[in-house]
Amino acid sequence: MRFDEFVAESGIAVLPGDQCPGCAIQVALPPGWVPFDSAPGVAVWVSQSDPLASEFCANAVLTVHRVQSVLDCGAVFMMLAEQQLQSVPGCHERSRELTAAEEGSGIAGTLAMEFAHEFGALDSICRSRIVAMDEETLIVQLTTSVLRDSPVVREPVRLVVRRDVPRDGGSDDQNRVAPANTRPGRTSGR
Repeated sequence: MRFDEFVAESGIAVLPGDQCPGCAIQVALPPGWVPFDSAPGVAVWVSQSDPLASEFCANAVLTVHRVQSVLDCGAVFMMLAEQQLQSVPGCHERSRELTAAEEGSGIAGTLAMEFAHEFGALDSICRSRIVAMDEETLIVQLTTSVLRDSPVVREPVRLVVRRDVPRDGGSDDQNRVAPANTRPGRTSGR
């Protein structure tokens, strides 16, 4: 079952997560990847050095959602993976990995995909962190997509979700989960 189907059947609320008190999301991207756009629960970066940008610009998209129910993190990852694979025509899974998150509670999932694009094959990797919290489930996904023939630097990419951020006394900047000012090659503490 896809995650969107599960949400529709269960009737639970899923909200964009612009802020998540008690959490910090950190994103690190290779040099030359710069912020492009953001909205509540979404941030986008593009590679300034991608020579194939006129065809398809290498990009990274961070999405953050708060599910108003405590869910099984592994089951959520499997449903999200199925949804991603079925959402893009011609998408094929290359690999899937699910482990305990290194930085704390929850799971770390990685889904590597490939699909055809009018300008050639695209490689896409979705890194997920899913954390069951007190009364909700936090879903954070960072998806990078690059034309396979592009020489753009693709690593290192890192996504970290920490729950050790003080709930009281922290600034809005500390709790914001869609960073728009991450500097290339650096980690955002937002």
